[in-house]
Amino acid sequence: MLCLICTHHDFMLMKTMNVLQEEGTGKVTSRLLLKSRRTEATLIIMQQGHQIPPHVSPVDAMVVILEGKVAFMLKDEVTVLETGDVLTFGANEKHALQALETTRFLLVK
Repeated sequence: MLCLICTHHDFMLMKTMNVLQEEGTGKVTSRLLLKSRRTEATLIIMQQGHQIPPHVSPVDAMVVILEGKVAFMLKDEVTVLETGDVLTFGANEKHALQALETTRFLLVK
């Protein structure tokens, strides 16, 4: 697969990647798709049963589920997110994830 990184206009953009065909090689695989001074978009693939422990992010974020099902814990409340679901949350809000099945999602922050 050909990957081209564009760095003009002060941002990085990954081209020619099909996010639904990208392979996950470990329990959690991440691929940076876009990075600018204000925004990052990352493809994350989590294998079924894997967890990302509770943590916080210093910036607001959005999760877009492309495929699969994940339990998303936000402020001690668990929500099951499935293909097509979108969840936004604020900076410094404690959150965690568990893949109920192999899941791929976009993390935008």
